[in-house]
Amino acid sequence: MDLVFSDIHADIEGLETILDIAFSCEFEEKYGKASRIINLGDLLERGTSPKKVLQKMSELAKSFPMISVMGNHDEGFLYKKFLSGSSYTSLKEHESLSNQDTEFFRQNKDGTFGDQFVIDRKHRLFCVHGGPVNPDKITKKGDDPWLYQRTWQRLSEEDFEFFSYSGYHYKAESAFGEAKAELDNFLILCGHQHMEAAIKQTGDEITNILPFRYETEQISQYTLRKRQIPIEKNSNYLIRMGLGGPQGYYGGGFARPHFGIIQDHTRQVIFFELE
Repeated sequence: MDLVFSDIHADIEGLETILDIAFSCEFEEKYGKASRIINLGDLLERGTSPKKVLQKMSELAKSFPMISVMGNHDEGFLYKKFLSGSSYTSLKEHESLSNQDTEFFRQNKDGTFGDQFVIDRKHRLFCVHGGPVNPDKITKKGDDPWLYQRTWQRLSEEDFEFFSYSGYHYKAESAFGEAKAELDNFLILCGHQHMEAAIKQTGDEITNILPFRYETEQISQYTLRKRQIPIEKNSNYLIRMGLGGPQGYYGGGFARPHFGIIQDHTRQVIFFELE
């Protein structure tokens, strides 16, 4: 079973809540033990505990196989590009990070950090923070090319693709077309937009399959909302995880930790949200 989360945003309470639930005896008895962890990016910024989050992720990486991709806020911090949404306290906590603290983000030979995406051919997964579209294939119009990267791409809410200063907005059709060059009967896993999504492609038909209704269950002291997505053999899926760390929420309001699991034996994705 894969434990999947995205957008922790330096929120140690959000991360530890997810881990407390997923590693609890009740959860493991019902859903199985996590054999791998998939982090879909944005461990940093907005929240106030970046050091503790990176320490926890480093500890997990010693105990579990891990897929981890870069998020736009991770890159913003590491490449010293300003992104919105971090409080004064968050900024100060991030300024205090040392090179040793940020060793979780592997530095590549060309000076970049980490992976923009990871393809797991064995389990047919395409893991990315924003979207899978190759930025070299996108016609750019003189805007900042950084905003076309996979870490910035966003699933379009319109019936067309477009650029805005929140990133390049792609259609699900483009995402499936990109992943098809690498995999068959696959799952694209992404985050970035803080809202869950589930889109299915069977042949030429693309449908939104995120259940409107959810089940409620009690795991230890936590009440969870659950939505299940069965994975069929001859279809492709785009699965977007919700916000893992509530401190990453920007613009007021209230957020809860979200995470997901991928079960191999039943071949399904299950979304969980803390109530």
